[in-house]
Amino acid sequence: MHLVGASIPSTIVSFSTEITNMTNEQLAQFKSNYAEMIIEGMDYKTMEAMVYDVIMESFELFTEDEMKEEVLSHYDEEILTGIIGGNL
Repeated sequence: MHLVGASIPSTIVSFSTEITNMTNEQLAQFKSNYAEMIIEGMDYKTMEAMVYDVIMESFELFTEDEMKEEVLSHYDEEILTGIIGGNL
């Protein structure tokens, strides 16, 4: 998620250039901390939209049969039929 139009304070820019060569563990923690900060700043609707986008992106390459298998791995045939028919 890129924060378009967000200004970056010069202290952050100069600080970020001073820290280099993080270990894999430090980089993972840095990413995790940033993700948590983004999530904490989201309202419910924004979070819901983001989750929807991630789920839809994961289904992009699924064939019809793969989608049916995905649904049936979590739900029964009745739910599958309802989803296909648009009757959730």
